[in-house]
Parts: sequence; C-alpha cells; structure tokens
Amino acid sequence: MQLYTILFSNTTSRDFMTYHPYPYKRPHAARYTFVSAGKRKVEKVVDFVPIGINGIMNLAFGNLLPDGTVDDKVSSNNGDILKVLTTVVYILKDYTAEYPQIEIFFTGSTNERTRLYTRIIKTYFSTFNKEFRITGLIGSDVDSAEVLFDPKFELEYFAFLIKRIN
Repeated sequence: MQLYTILFSNTTSRDFMTYHPYPYKRPHAARYTFVSAGKRKVEKVVDFVPIGINGIMNLAFGNLLPDGTVDDKVSSNNGDILKVLTTVVYILKDYTAEYPQIEIFFTGSTNERTRLYTRIIKTYFSTFNKEFRITGLIGSDVDSAEVLFDPKFELEYFAFLIKRIN
C-alpha cells in the first residue's frame, strides 16, 4: 500500500495529468524507453508484447536491465512517480494512435500495483474515457469476467483492457 499512499496523499486530482512526460524514444516498433531523472537516473522501458490472442497486446513496464529484459517488480523510489506514470500514459496514447485497432492488456506485477492502476483510472476516468474504452477483469485468472470499467463501483479488478475509441 506504500506506493498507492505516496502517489495520492499529497496531490490533487489534476496534478497527475498536468505533468509533462519525460522525453521518450522508440528504438523498436513495440518498445519505448525513457530515463527517470528523480534522485538518480533510471532507464525505464514500456514494451507492447503479443499475448497470443489476435489484436491484444500486453503493456509491460519497468526498469530496463543490462541484458535488455524488463524488471517489472522493482520499486525505484526515485521520487518522480507522477512524471513516470504520466510518461507511460503518453506512450500508451502514442502507440494506440498508430495502432488504434489494438487492445492493450495490463495488470500490476503485484496486487498493490494493480490497486494503484485502479485508483489512477478511477481518478482520471473522465479524461481517459474520452479517448479509450476501458474494461476491467474481475474474478480470478481461472474464472473471470470482463466488465466495463465504472469508477463509481468498488470492484476488485485484477487486469484491464484499453482500446482507443477515436
């Protein structure tokens, strides 16, 4: 719960979306990189990876390791979480602008991170839903249901799907 508390304890609801993203690069069609420049420089990566279902890509996000893989469990504690997450949203917009037919699947690497993503979507739903259709998966990975995301409902989502609508 620490990351969740830090992100929203000292910010107003409009703070997150008023941050400017970090400059990012796109070294490959489905990979974006940027540098988190908080307390120290940390190279971040956002990958869009096929999940084996036609038209759905997984959004993988984390620290870039020397071997080119992504560590999605590490907590950088770099003091710039709002700017980092803003950058990820801009990357999502950029990717889906080029591939509007693709649906993006994502979930947190931990329950805490999934709750964080739920909170972000709830807080900025009125902005996000102008560009994206957002659904959430409820239940479990064995027995799940996809439902339209509603910020007023207190559902426990374990994953999300986002698709550009315009």
